Amino acid sequence: MNFNPFSGKKIFFIFSLLGLFLFSFTNLSWSDQKYEPPKVKYEKAKVVEAENIYLDDQPESQLAEKRQQVTIKILSGKFKGKVLSLDHIASGGMAGTKLNLTAGDKILLYVEENPGKAESPDGSPLINVDGYLRSQVLFWLAILYALVLVVIGGKKGAKALLSLVLTMATVFFILFPLILLGFNPLLVTVVICGFISLLVFRIIAGKTAKAFSAATGTLIGVAIAGILATLAGNIIHLSGLSSEEAKILFYSLNLKANFQGLLFSGILIGALGAVMDVGISIASAIDEVRKVHPEANFSNLFKAGMNVGHDIMGTMSNTLILAYTGSALPLLLLFNAGNMPFAKIINMELVAEEIVRALAGSIGLVLCIPATALVAAAMYTRKKSSNLPKGWIRNKL
Repeated sequence: MNFNPFSGKKIFFIFSLLGLFLFSFTNLSWSDQKYEPPKVKYEKAKVVEAENIYLDDQPESQLAEKRQQVTIKILSGKFKGKVLSLDHIASGGMAGTKLNLTAGDKILLYVEENPGKAESPDGSPLINVDGYLRSQVLFWLAILYALVLVVIGGKKGAKALLSLVLTMATVFFILFPLILLGFNPLLVTVVICGFISLLVFRIIAGKTAKAFSAATGTLIGVAIAGILATLAGNIIHLSGLSSEEAKILFYSLNLKANFQGLLFSGILIGALGAVMDVGISIASAIDEVRKVHPEANFSNLFKAGMNVGHDIMGTMSNTLILAYTGSALPLLLLFNAGNMPFAKIINMELVAEEIVRALAGSIGLVLCIPATALVAAAMYTRKKSSNLPKGWIRNKL
């Protein structure tokens, strides 16, 4: 019986079984987890005029409290076109934590139409400045990124863009909702990582040995990273509640989730992209060697893949670790400026989480190299083309 690893029906069947398996680990008290946010809206507005009012004898000081009488024009929503005057705290306390508005600034408004009596005794809508409007610039930056991908990469770039969109859609519309519904975060993430790997490589490389071997190597690398992170996290008692975001979810939103599982899920998602990069690089190298030297045997192809892996190993490990280091840069500077003892720093849960995240991901990345090389070399050295799985593009083998 021929087996096509990329058969849509078989992939659907496999992930359906995995989905049923996840139900056995589901927290059934879903209704207790539902968070009801306040009934507010966020609308766009533009600052027409801003008058500074200093409430301190030293207005030049960064700690001086400054209020602004701000005239704004609402640009969206129910109150679109309405001009309002707001009292806005522009500075005071820690420098850089307040918004010093000027005419022409585009801002985001917090609008609560039916506030409580404590917030609005007369029952009028509560409208406050929430922050700067950043979405428009971010949108154009995303458009620029898409154009660069398509212009430079052509058809391959368009495929990369499509795979990115589908990957983000999978994370936001499948992974996150399942976690909020009470599914075990780690198990859900493992399944999602497998699905993303198969989906992305199928789009980029088609039904080829290159795609299948890259996906297999990626899954092995990510699985190893997850296992190591879980073992290390349990041994050193990581709770997953060291970050402010996790504490907000736990204490403010009363989310009954497995926060240790969320931590390990984040490690898997964080490592997935780099491991996929390594997997497709190794598989592509072996594919090219086979095209140039069709007589190459298993040993030759495996060594070729490992040689390429040795070259990219250092740079990719640096990429992963530097990414985590960059995200924790303010924290690292705080430790350095405060002359905190090393024994204290290394044993802090927040630091331990980042170290486990970086090292587990890097180990999974490195072990993806021999795994991908092994699978690719084995698939490219089949003795007879008749043994190839049905539906594969043979001229690419």
